[in-house]
Amino acid sequence: MHKFRFFLIFLLFSVSSCSTIDSIFNTDEPEVAVPASNDKLASENNRLETEISALRGSLQQLKDDIARKKAEKARALGAEQQAPTQKAIPIDRLWVTVSFRSGHMALTSDSGKALKRLAAKFLSKDREQTIEVRGYTDDEPIGGYARSRHTPRHPYKTNLALSQARADNVAGALINAGLPQNIVKAQGFGAADFAADNNSDAGRQKNRRAEIHLVSR
Repeated sequence: MHKFRFFLIFLLFSVSSCSTIDSIFNTDEPEVAVPASNDKLASENNRLETEISALRGSLQQLKDDIARKKAEKARALGAEQQAPTQKAIPIDRLWVTVSFRSGHMALTSDSGKALKRLAAKFLSKDREQTIEVRGYTDDEPIGGYARSRHTPRHPYKTNLALSQARADNVAGALINAGLPQNIVKAQGFGAADFAADNNSDAGRQKNRRAEIHLVSR
């Protein structure tokens, strides 16, 4: 009986297919194909990394430009603050006013002395200016108002001529005190550009004047 069983087992192994046995004992795993989409993803990642690197470079350059402009602005502001402040010189500035008595064109002794000091002050500095003397009168006609006529104390027939004589006398005093004649100009304007109201003696006194102006060349 035992011999018979042994014979059956031997027979079964003999008729078994080799391919079936190989399939049982073959442990090699089949190769897995890499999808083509992985290559595309890798290429996209490389492109993105390149773009990010370029953007970082542009950002750094922008930061450098901003820092440079801030430094230039700071240097310019510092230079401006350190530069000495210069006052703008007016083109035309009233310097001194000389008053005259009613109907007079001559300078008083005090006015003559004041003009000498003024000339010395002008000459004490280097100046890019000339002097203009502008003469004026009040509105009283030559010979007085109609209600109070009087004999003129001068030979002039008009206020314009009287104002010119006042300007000439002031300019002459400055030139005699040492100012170059070529920088002194005199002009009369008559009864014009009033400094005060002519309805009072005090107002008319302010209008009988010669103004000395400093004028830029």
